[in-house]
Amino acid sequence: MDHFSLIRTIEINPTELCNLQCSFCPRAHGYPNQNLHMSIDTAKEIIKQIENCNFKGRVTFAGRGEPTLTKNFDKIVQLFLECANIKRVNITTNGKRLHLLEKFLEPYGNKFKVNYDVYTTDEKQQRLILEKYKNYENVHVTIKPDVGLNYNEYATSKTSEKNPNVKSKYGTGNIEGMTNRAGFLGESLYDFTDKSCRKLTHMIYINWNGDYNLCCDDWTPLVLGNIYKENISEFLNYNETITYYRKKLVCENSREGLPACQNCNRNAPLNKEVRVDVENLIKMDELTL
Repeated sequence: MDHFSLIRTIEINPTELCNLQCSFCPRAHGYPNQNLHMSIDTAKEIIKQIENCNFKGRVTFAGRGEPTLTKNFDKIVQLFLECANIKRVNITTNGKRLHLLEKFLEPYGNKFKVNYDVYTTDEKQQRLILEKYKNYENVHVTIKPDVGLNYNEYATSKTSEKNPNVKSKYGTGNIEGMTNRAGFLGESLYDFTDKSCRKLTHMIYINWNGDYNLCCDDWTPLVLGNIYKENISEFLNYNETITYYRKKLVCENSREGLPACQNCNRNAPLNKEVRVDVENLIKMDELTL
């Protein structure tokens, strides 16, 4: 066993563009909209490394932009769908350009999954969207009406019962579905007993240009390496920065002094069995230094 073997999902941020400015998102609070996109060559490099490392998990296109705005995105998705190693390709989208990907829904079945987050407050439009995709098992529609709350309002109205503007249990006013984006949107109001985080043990985050970042919550992205300098397996097993973060979070149960993590309110602790495995791997790493 090594750190790579624990990874379940490779998350890719394929673009820095978005066509919305939701009130709960950093893009409504100063995060720039940039015309930056993953190239087909970078996508092919990731796939080559997935095959060479014999990765058998999921690939998720989500991140800090709207994936469907990526140049040549349908071609990139096709490449990942054709990779036999990948169990599933997930897309998280606001649905404005979902029609570009509908051609993949039936041919690839459950290997292709769309998480469609509907932010409109128009209930008629919500019903039309639900009706359109109700027969597709691989399209999961979640109604998340953007009712204009900023992060501080989310954090002080933790449930939809306390905030009558939230019209769904999935509403953006539900603090369980909301983070402060590693401090970008404000300080964490919560103190967790367990400071570990499965984001750094079960997932890897790759930016549009091949940079390794911490995770999807880090909106002041730390660059930890690049796929062209360290392949995925090398990064997960030998990168000094990610190793230090794991040791601090898992072995020391602390986020103190860790950029991004120290301000993050993401509560995603490891289960006991995995925590023991990670601790043992870290001890083995130290013995081989």
